[in-house]
Amino acid sequence: MMNAAKKVFEYAKKAFGLVCSGLRKVKTHVQKHPWECACIAFQVAMIILAAGAGLVVTTALGLLGFSSIGPVAGSAAAAFQSLNGATAGFSLLQSAAMGGTAVFVIIVATLFAGAAVVTEFFKRRGGA
Repeated sequence: MMNAAKKVFEYAKKAFGLVCSGLRKVKTHVQKHPWECACIAFQVAMIILAAGAGLVVTTALGLLGFSSIGPVAGSAAAAFQSLNGATAGFSLLQSAAMGGTAVFVIIVATLFAGAAVVTEFFKRRGGA
């Protein structure tokens, strides 16, 4: 039993050393190519933002009563529509809930907002 524990410990120590070695290589690469790495990080952040925007928007629309087949009876969306009709904003939200073009518009708007935030960050740091 003790022999097995020693083997596991030695394996974990070796694996940890490999991870540390890899992180040192990453650090060196980032120091040599800061803008390339910043661009990659920006692209990853935009992908995460786009995916996150889709999840947040879908959830929020569902909570408001917008569904893939139309407003849910008795919901806030149905109440708004009965009082105001199908306004442009209402139609945009309903289109997004149904997976229409509004989803693309919302995701692109989120990407532009994210790009503006990142650009402002780099301007303040003196990089862009």
